[in-house]
Amino acid sequence: MNLHRQSCIVVLIAAGLLGACEKPAPVEKGPRLVVVENPQTLSGPAGAESFPGTLRARNEADLSFRVPGKISRRLVELGSRVKRGDVIAELDPDDAQLNLSAARAALAAAESDVTLARNEEQRYRDLKAKGHVGQSAVDLRTNTLLAAQAREKQARSQLSLAQNQSAYTKLRADRDGVITQVYAEVGNVVAAGQPVVHFAADGEREVQISVPEGRVEALKSAGQLLIEIYSQPGKPYPAKIRDITPQADRTTRTHEARVTLMAPDADVALGATASVLALGSSNDQLFQLPGTALGAVDDNQAVVWRVTQEGLAQPVPVTVVQYLEEAVIVTGGISSSDQLVTAGVNLLRKDMPVRPIDRSKPVAL
Repeated sequence: MNLHRQSCIVVLIAAGLLGACEKPAPVEKGPRLVVVENPQTLSGPAGAESFPGTLRARNEADLSFRVPGKISRRLVELGSRVKRGDVIAELDPDDAQLNLSAARAALAAAESDVTLARNEEQRYRDLKAKGHVGQSAVDLRTNTLLAAQAREKQARSQLSLAQNQSAYTKLRADRDGVITQVYAEVGNVVAAGQPVVHFAADGEREVQISVPEGRVEALKSAGQLLIEIYSQPGKPYPAKIRDITPQADRTTRTHEARVTLMAPDADVALGATASVLALGSSNDQLFQLPGTALGAVDDNQAVVWRVTQEGLAQPVPVTVVQYLEEAVIVTGGISSSDQLVTAGVNLLRKDMPVRPIDRSKPVAL
């Protein structure tokens, strides 16, 4: 009985060993699934150089009162939009009103003196006609009248000045725009000309950049200029050079340049970080791709992977024009109708069978 049991165990162990030695049947692998999308076509030539800068209004200014005083009201906050003529802030009007009242009183007194001097001169002219006084007495009264008239003119000018100064206690916007900075609060005593707010007028927007000495000509001779707002990747705006300083900064050896945004209706935030893209003069088409679509071959040549009609992955050499936050702008042998792999490009090999999955279309399971 024991001998039979041992024989059975040996047979089972031998069968197990033989089963373990057998190789599993190979699993047939299908094409690799890859996510694809079409490249976005950009207008403009290739060969670009980027200059970082800050977006600002074409017309900006610090607004200040023309007279000194204590701020009694401020009607705007940071970011407030104002229209032409809107009151931004007011000074305590008491001193200005006192000066205005004093100027009016001085003018009334001067007008009274003129009336009195004119009547006196006329009386002496009548007396001279009757032979009671000489010409010297008449001349004296005439000079008195002229002096009174001069004082009246001065008093009238002082009244106009007081009226202007009274109006200057209200700081108004001279055009439509937005308040980008506030320097003074209610209760502050400010001098004439001391900035109260910083104002950016509506209209043209521009990017201020610093251009190294050796790159000024490249900027001037660019075939096309684009402005890329970092908060709006993939949405370049056409631009043009407004001006470039003729002399370089002695410390940084750079020229200040202002590049105007040629899209007045663009929804862009003042103070945003931006870059000016100076494109070359060639006519190669520009394309924008997700950054994950960019790969490289053995010689570090930048490539993208195109899916052929036969379902094979093919590397296509490209030239990188600009790196964006999550995308790249390239030029090369691709077209807007190509299906380009946008993920896992490091796993691809030339002529590898792939099954494309378009992000914009539902996946068929």
